[in-house]
Amino acid sequence: MAELTRRRLLGSTAGALGGAAALSLLPPSVQKAVAAGPPRQGSLRDIEHVVLLMQENRSFDHYFGTLSGVRGFDDPRAHRLPDGRSVFYQPDAANPDGYLLPFHLDTKSTSAQAIPSTSHAWAVQHQAWNGGAMDQWLPAHRAADGANGPYVMGYYTRDDIPFQFALAETFTICDNYFCSMMGPTWPNRLYWMTGTVDPSGTKGGPITSNAAPSPYRWTTYAERLQAAGVDWKVYQETDNYGTNMLSEFQQFQDAKPGDPLYDRAMVAQPAGTFEDDARNDRLPAVSWILPTSYQSEHPDYLPAAGADFVASKIEAVAANPKVWAKTAFILNYDENDGLFDHVVPPTPKAGTADEFIDGEPIGAGFRVPAIIVSPWTVGGWVTGEAFDHTSVLQFLEHFTGVEEPNISQWRRRTFGDLLSAFRFSDARGTAPKLPRNTAEQLTEAQQEVATLPKPTLPGAAQTFPKQEKGNRPHV
Repeated sequence: MAELTRRRLLGSTAGALGGAAALSLLPPSVQKAVAAGPPRQGSLRDIEHVVLLMQENRSFDHYFGTLSGVRGFDDPRAHRLPDGRSVFYQPDAANPDGYLLPFHLDTKSTSAQAIPSTSHAWAVQHQAWNGGAMDQWLPAHRAADGANGPYVMGYYTRDDIPFQFALAETFTICDNYFCSMMGPTWPNRLYWMTGTVDPSGTKGGPITSNAAPSPYRWTTYAERLQAAGVDWKVYQETDNYGTNMLSEFQQFQDAKPGDPLYDRAMVAQPAGTFEDDARNDRLPAVSWILPTSYQSEHPDYLPAAGADFVASKIEAVAANPKVWAKTAFILNYDENDGLFDHVVPPTPKAGTADEFIDGEPIGAGFRVPAIIVSPWTVGGWVTGEAFDHTSVLQFLEHFTGVEEPNISQWRRRTFGDLLSAFRFSDARGTAPKLPRNTAEQLTEAQQEVATLPKPTLPGAAQTFPKQEKGNRPHV
């Protein structure tokens, strides 16, 4: 495909999106909705719907280390390794330099839209963290992943993931948002949907892997909403990539048709059900959206497929101005796969209640992307307050009035409730600059995966990654 056409499909090639050309890429429904802006004196009471969409397995540096104005590759507070070098110079005995720097996964010349998934098991993640020294990423992953181990240091730029960059530059990105556990998908999604992994082991836990030796038995937040009379629903297709943690609980497995636990959480819906409900103002108060495998952004699958999936949900909300004006959409990622992030995660002191399993801290895990899409988060802002997946539940507590007692006291002290990301008293927002050609981007990416060579690991000449220049307003 000609380079000019490639650039048109993939978006801006340098700097932030802007001007008439960028606006022409915007889905008309989103452009119109966001240009209208929020009420000048809004509040949490204006929100009637919270939509939660959790994608899969990307770290913050991997996606947004080059984004201007966030805590990325130019971080002046970057951790120092025991040998005195920056945390970005990861020790690697297999490399002639003795270290491996983050390197660009170039989608222009390679099939880097699809990269191998690397280990994100409890033991491997804790080894990479190494008690906070952050110096074992390559030893841990070369041992666990063999020749694929170095992929943990790969990152994308705006040319590679234009839609994700456009979301970050239009709405509010969280650059201090951590996954809840140094571990895999299921435990992190359990924190997102229930606030715990049962570390005491009294109700089916502790859960440190994608396994349920026996059904889980603690109370979920969906059950608390149901008991309080708050409307909720899980949107999922037959292929939900095994991400519906509610289905692993005894009380949901025992539920039968006609029981709200079954009808709202266990039933697969046709593709497009969420979009139809959003456009027709039928959304519940709380929606959990679960991705299909190929749209999840999990490594081995394509960021472009995830972009198309996410875009369809946001466009559906924006298509009805009445729905847009009362909806907060929280996009986050369950964990980092094995992918490198340079920020040392907060961890509790030894002996902290509900925060250790077999003598190791549960978390927090490494940083993951999180973007809040709403009329009150327009403007390309960044929030640096510390959050994790329990922050979503803390936000829901404010929104619904329904408490989640599973959240530990350490997490409540350490991680915020997302309220700081919302600028309810601000004046009107500005129009977003979102590409509206995500389907074309996906077609392009699929062609690249089929025809281009596998991404090349760095050779002898390594260069330090460059973060885009510029500042971003902070909230």
